Order: sequence, then C-alpha cells, then structure tokens
Amino acid sequence: MTMRLLDTYQKRRQEGQDLFLKNAKYIFNDHAVIVLFFLFGALAYQYANWLSGLSQGLVGVWVHLIWSVLMTVGVFITGVASHIVAADLVFLLPMESKFTDWFRSALNHSLLLPSAVIILMIAASYPLLMAMVGYSIFELIVLAVILICFKTAHLNIILESWRYTSDRVIKIHKAILYLAVFITLLLASFVTPYLCLGVALLYLIAIHFTGIRPFSDGKKGWHWDKIVAVEQDRQQQIKRGLALFVNMPQDAVSSKRRKYLDGYIKGINRGDNPYAYLYSRTFWRASDYFPLWGRMTLVGILYLVFVTNSHWLNLVVILLIQYFSHFQILPMAKKMNQHVLLQVYPMDQNLQVAGFKQMMGQPICTQIVLFTVTSLITHDWIFAGAVLLSTIILGLFFLYLYLPRFIRKKEKRLEYTKFVD
Repeated sequence: MTMRLLDTYQKRRQEGQDLFLKNAKYIFNDHAVIVLFFLFGALAYQYANWLSGLSQGLVGVWVHLIWSVLMTVGVFITGVASHIVAADLVFLLPMESKFTDWFRSALNHSLLLPSAVIILMIAASYPLLMAMVGYSIFELIVLAVILICFKTAHLNIILESWRYTSDRVIKIHKAILYLAVFITLLLASFVTPYLCLGVALLYLIAIHFTGIRPFSDGKKGWHWDKIVAVEQDRQQQIKRGLALFVNMPQDAVSSKRRKYLDGYIKGINRGDNPYAYLYSRTFWRASDYFPLWGRMTLVGILYLVFVTNSHWLNLVVILLIQYFSHFQILPMAKKMNQHVLLQVYPMDQNLQVAGFKQMMGQPICTQIVLFTVTSLITHDWIFAGAVLLSTIILGLFFLYLYLPRFIRKKEKRLEYTKFVD
C-alpha cells in the first residue's frame, strides 16, 4: 500500500514538472531571453563596478547587514510541495498512517530547488565575501552546507506545523530559526564559517530534542485542511506565474480590502464605465495581481536607493521593471468575461477595452511618480528627469500601442479556439 501511495506522489510530481516543461517554450522565448540577458548583464556590470571600489577588510558594516538580510530572505523563499489535493481527504484519508513516506519524499524533493538557489546565491556572493573576509573555495562550500542545513530545519518546522502542533510553538521556532540564520550569516561575513558550521549543527540537534520531529511515531495525525490549503496556494502561485505567458485556468483567489488604496477605486465613476470600476477594484483588492506589482515596484525603488550612480544601464533596469510589473497584469483583461452580471446584461466590448486601459493608467502613473521621486532624492536632477521622461514614454507605449495589440491577439486566439472546437 505504501508503494502505491509513493507511486501516486511520483505521478503528481511528474505532472507538475510536465506542466512547467510544456509551457517553458512560451516563458523562455527569444524576447524574454534577450530581456533577461540584458537585465542580468546590467546588474552584473553594476555589481562588478561596485566591488572594484571595495577593499578587503574596509567594507562598511551596512554592507555586511544588507548581505545578511538578503541571504536570509533567500534561504526561506520556498516551502514544502506536498502534492496533496482536496479529494485526498475523502479517498486517501483512511490510509493516513501510511503517509509518512509520502511526506518524507516531499521533504527531500522540496530541498532540491532551495539548495540550488542557495548555491547560486553563494556563488554570486563569492567576490563580495573575498572583499569582506577573504574566503577560499572550500570555505564557500562550508557556508553553502550551513545554509542547506538551516533550510532542512525550516522544512521540518513546516512539516511539524502540519502535525497539529500549536501555532504559537511553530511561530517561536520560526522566529528563532530566522534569527539564527541572520546571526550566522552576519558572523560569516566577518570571520571564516567553521565556527558557524558548529552553530548550525548544534541548532539542528536542539530543535530535534525540543520536539521538531514530524516523522516521529508518537505524533498526532496530519492536519489535512491546513496541508490542502497550503498546497492549493502553492499551485495557484505557479498557475499565476504561468498565466503571464499562456492561458491557464486558475482557481478562485481571495480578496482583501486595502483601505489605504480606496482612493484609486473611488476615483472612478462606476456609472460612466462599470468595467473600469470592476477592473480597478479587482486589481487593488485581489491577491493575484497587486502583491506582485507592489513587490516589483519596491524592487525598483530599492534599486534606485542603493545603486546611486547615474549610468544609463540603471535607466534600462528601471524600464524593464516597469515593463514586467505591468505585463503581468495583462491577463486580467479577459477576467471580466466570467462576471455573472456582465453575462446577464452584456455591454459594449469597446467599453471593456477602455475600462481596462483606464485602470492600467492607475498603477502606471503611481509607479512613475514613485520612481521619479526616489530618483530626485538619490540621484541628480538630470537622471531623475531622464527617469520621468522615459517612464512616461514607456507608459504611453504600453497603454496606447502594446495593450490594444495584446487584447486583439487574445481575441483572435479565442475565436480560433472556438472555431476549432
């Protein structure tokens, strides 16, 4: 019976991989590869120039702190992929005692991606660590092992939270883990990592004896409702990412009122164009578009704050951030086609296009203002003026040229699909 469960797990995991590989050709097309190559090239150029101005042993404390924070965030960006579906609560729940091997396999496979991310982050940090401490290749490997050990602890804590363990206990363990990783990385940026390796091993032993043993025979059953909710959220995030490039069916997403953004919604007269109001309400309150837009906007602001030279490559990076942060909103254009009331009382298609264009003007103008104000504070007025002018030009291009073309292309594809069916 255990082997059948593991076969089911492997089948679902393979289906997830096949879904990504099937759409990889659309994600990594020639256009995207060129843009990403240019973006990483610009960042690498700025990184190399910045490193050339550093001297070993004379790096500011703020560099150590920022590096430690970024690395700490990178360690915890992924969770456990359980591949559990809602139907399992009915059909597989009687075999709950046999699921230990399932979740152990999920833990092992969920460690692969973050381990690769950690190795890439350590490799990218090697020139900086050379300037800060003077690391050797072997010491770099030791630091990577330390972070992978901490990531293993993180995944075990997540699995422990699926065992009806108190939320308060889990929060305490996570807080201690985050603090331990940050302190370890901060120490590693000043001294060699051998001492930090001992700290990591002691931490793993400590959490084992303090109850973080998700596969222990004495544990309660699995918290299936929580596992299903976490997995559904993970799958929705994957589909949301793929939906930027291909047509993907998505599950219902949660909505959350953000009072500080109500001004955007109230600024639209719902009587003139109901589509504009519905699009604006969806964007600023739904959990699928605004959070990603907000994070990318924050990345652009932080880039302007910390990369203070006025090189033209910085302007290109800001324009790429502006483009991608609004490109990911485009799939929302056809979302209102599923609105029940608009199906009962259909309206002119031109109103839908105009409403979406009106809504898109809100995040575009907001981002232009934020980038320009940040540039005025951190750069000279010439660079700030260049940011203002170039972002306005790109915004107008996006609204009046790219957006109508995108919608027409989607309509033709939809008509072709209906014709084939």
